[in-house]
Amino acid sequence: MKILYLTNAFPYPLTSGYLRHYFLIKELAPRHAITLLSVVGGKFNAEHLKALQPYTDCIYTFTSKTKGQPIAQKIIHRAIGLVRGDSAILQMRQMLKKLLAQDRYDALMLTGKHTYAAIADLETPPIIADMCDATSVRLRGTLTYASPIKRLPVWVEYQQVKQIERGILNRSEHVLFASLRDCEALAHDRPATIVPNGVDVDYWRRSSPQLGKNTLIFTGAMNYPPNADAARYLIKTILPLVQKTVPDVRVLIVGHSPPPDLVELGKHPSVTVTGFVDDMRPYLEQATVFVAPLRFGAGIQNKVLEAMAMELPIVASAVAAEGLRTEAGDCPFIETADTAEQYAALICKRLAEAPTPAAGAREYVETNFVWKRSGELLNRILETVTQRR
Repeated sequence: MKILYLTNAFPYPLTSGYLRHYFLIKELAPRHAITLLSVVGGKFNAEHLKALQPYTDCIYTFTSKTKGQPIAQKIIHRAIGLVRGDSAILQMRQMLKKLLAQDRYDALMLTGKHTYAAIADLETPPIIADMCDATSVRLRGTLTYASPIKRLPVWVEYQQVKQIERGILNRSEHVLFASLRDCEALAHDRPATIVPNGVDVDYWRRSSPQLGKNTLIFTGAMNYPPNADAARYLIKTILPLVQKTVPDVRVLIVGHSPPPDLVELGKHPSVTVTGFVDDMRPYLEQATVFVAPLRFGAGIQNKVLEAMAMELPIVASAVAAEGLRTEAGDCPFIETADTAEQYAALICKRLAEAPTPAAGAREYVETNFVWKRSGELLNRILETVTQRR
């Protein structure tokens, strides 16, 4: 097939939230011709194009002025974009018109909520929309914990995203979600399939069978509000309770772009906030327990899957664990907590035990969360949708 693949950010490097599309494109590439259209930021590194070139026929990028802006400015630009279109999305739309006039395509993969404006009212091939997660659900959770000054812009974005999600669901022949939870929240009666994120299990592998001692870790992009909130909660609320039983416990917060207040928390003698690192595996190998106290969020938590592949015991919130529930109802190898006291009790219990790698957690990932399996699912969906059309 000839496939148009639209993304709202370039799917490389693999530290970005769009790594999902790098791997899905890589899995589709042996059987299909893919034309990638992607919005990029002003600081986009053109060297990253080389990572996708082996798997695509053509790549077109469109520079957005909103990438990297504070949330309030982004919301204003997006509000304008709903009326007349962000400049990058308008350029993407013009290129789509040109490509559709020149050639015949079998399917269009739509990813990212804000790329929807690029296809609105266009006559296109069958659309498969990768919703990935229920962004509106995440924003609704953000409202609960946002400071009063941030609550209004988050509410405005929440209203914008709900409108976009409705448009995508109505326009698409089939919708994809990364987790069962998000599918249940949004799909309703639409044709939908769970295509989970995967883990490169050859990469995420321990080099030593020995876990670290009295070390907690939480990883992820720290400019993502659910992650930053979870890191603050771990340091400020959970850590002091654990220290009552394990005084020498330490916390590693590993991930790029921590906000200034999180960097400041990293000055605590028991806490390390690393910022960007080239390789998270050495930090995960230092850890005894992976703690994911996310209080709001959506989608599937890659960070938890990676920690499971590294055979770490996991203590997490129901929000973090629920994204890993399979259609069979499984979500094993994760101990869940609701309160800081529950987190502390489970963590202290784990730290008191002889630290042993959780081999079963890795096996669970190898069975349910590998990119080859997700790629095969997507290929079957593409064939079904195009044959039906």
